Amino acid sequence: MIDPNLITIGLCTYHRQEVTDTLDSLSKIAIPDGKQIQIVVADNSVEANSKTLIEGYATQSPLAIHYLHAPASNISIARNACLEWALDHSQYLIFLDDDEFVVENWLCAHLDTAQHEQADVVIGPVLGIYPEQAPEWVKALDLQSVKEPIIAPSGKIETANSGNTLINLDFIRQHPLRFDLEYGRSGGEDSIFFRQLTMQGGTIAFSQQAEASEHVPLARTEYDWLYQRRFRCGQTHGKMLLLDNPSTFNRLMQIFLAGAKAGFSYVYALRFINQETSQKYFWKLRVALHLGVVSGLFGKQHLTQYGDTH
Repeated sequence: MIDPNLITIGLCTYHRQEVTDTLDSLSKIAIPDGKQIQIVVADNSVEANSKTLIEGYATQSPLAIHYLHAPASNISIARNACLEWALDHSQYLIFLDDDEFVVENWLCAHLDTAQHEQADVVIGPVLGIYPEQAPEWVKALDLQSVKEPIIAPSGKIETANSGNTLINLDFIRQHPLRFDLEYGRSGGEDSIFFRQLTMQGGTIAFSQQAEASEHVPLARTEYDWLYQRRFRCGQTHGKMLLLDNPSTFNRLMQIFLAGAKAGFSYVYALRFINQETSQKYFWKLRVALHLGVVSGLFGKQHLTQYGDTH
């Protein structure tokens, strides 16, 4: 039975002990009068290795926490498990990553924006906190933070990530969208999902006050990891360009444009080749992004970046 005053918070986890820090953070949030929350933790590991951790935590917590085993090694499976649970119980689902922590008024800010803007989706900023050992150029570029949404030429927010994102489930009940399993190990499943949502008339709003933060693992500050991530983001963007217009002419035109942008970015990167500056890495990662777009437009298989233990 659906309770209009119940909000589900969905956490997808995979071999990550820090999920309990996220739960600690959620135990301190302000909850609007008349509202209740429940937390669903979807474990994406084969072995259900978070079951004991989560169920043990739940016995000591004032929060209503439900453990779901949603194997395996494909984040779309875990996201869909949270979505199905929430559709059966609540008005809203808020996805939060299992290494994020939130400010006290986080929930209130999400709900206020959803109601004031009459939005189907609300996204909040995510601030990356880098380890001391991280390269200075990584800290300067701050690629792991999402401080503001990308505004499309239409003036609207046309897609979103799923970390720190509220969904009004009434829209999903009318438009049965699900996260695509094809992108569950590469990433990008959330961008595709929310682009499909806006193509079907859904609206996305941004709440500056619904802030979350996350500690960035040192492994995700390495150049090779960031290069692969930017390439994969480009592949997802290429896919979305074809969602908008699947014609052969559009595919060829977008391949030409992305290739030209990759070449331009490479030339700019060469200007800084002998300098250890953030600008050098910015342009090198732009090359990766645009080459990824070309790869996506050609229909190449997405890089696998997730499903390991870091």
